[in-house]
Amino acid sequence: MNKASAEDVLAARLFLRAAFPAMRIPLTEDPKFVKKFENLNLVVEFKAKDAENPLAAHLVFLTEERAKAIAEGQRFKVYEGVYSGAFGEIKVIRMHFKSIESLLGVFKGNTPLEMMGIVPSVLKNMFTKGFFSFLFLMLSLMKMMPDFVPGVDEPFEQYLKVKMSLYMITTAMSRATKSGYEPMVKWTEKQTDRIYQFKVGPTIVDGKEIYPEIGAYLRVKYGQTKAGRGVYSRKSPFVLLSFPNPAGCIAILSGKPFVEAVVEGCVEIIGAGDSYAITFNDRMMDIQDKLVPSKFLKH
Repeated sequence: MNKASAEDVLAARLFLRAAFPAMRIPLTEDPKFVKKFENLNLVVEFKAKDAENPLAAHLVFLTEERAKAIAEGQRFKVYEGVYSGAFGEIKVIRMHFKSIESLLGVFKGNTPLEMMGIVPSVLKNMFTKGFFSFLFLMLSLMKMMPDFVPGVDEPFEQYLKVKMSLYMITTAMSRATKSGYEPMVKWTEKQTDRIYQFKVGPTIVDGKEIYPEIGAYLRVKYGQTKAGRGVYSRKSPFVLLSFPNPAGCIAILSGKPFVEAVVEGCVEIIGAGDSYAITFNDRMMDIQDKLVPSKFLKH
């Protein structure tokens, strides 16, 4: 049995525990997915074999009625480990991979050949109700790729990309720290209680707000980290990265150099720790690079 590298194990964990939860945004805010999943009770289990670090997680999708009855109203959640039957009689789609490398080939492969690892799961599940709805939902994660750059005539796509990306990257940074990823551990271990806050202004079209402000943050305290949604309200941020609108944030997410983005007004740095902003951006980009195909990396 194959043994994955530590870097591949980390990347796979970040997909399962940081990227997958970002699916909640299109699931609850994109009308086409809201409709597709409103009557589905479904578990999707991901599993990757490995000689030392086998990985598994399962995603649970519930109707509003069933969620109220058995899950405290929570209709979507990602859990670690294989599904053990906690939600009773429910359809289970199993997406199993022969290796971590095969799983990563599906999510960050550079070529169609590298993405072929998904074929056995497609053939096995293609007649299961809800499978293709889930497959298209999973494909929405592609919106977070650097080459997906929606224009001003696509305000909803801009909003989705930014919200999904910021929720994912703050969660991934926290997860990487908890997983012992050395650059994050060293960066966080001596910091006092600090909030690194993202704040993106609302989407305005013809003078009218059509999509609200977006907020996400990373809390750091002596090597401990926690990702959060919205604007942290208990204390002022140590670093606030303030974007006037989603377009400004997309510029950085798509690879514009941070200092250049500041000069051009894509982002404003506010807070006592403004000198830390560049280092924070470097750590953010490092984690993002682990979740994108190598063709997007600068050599």
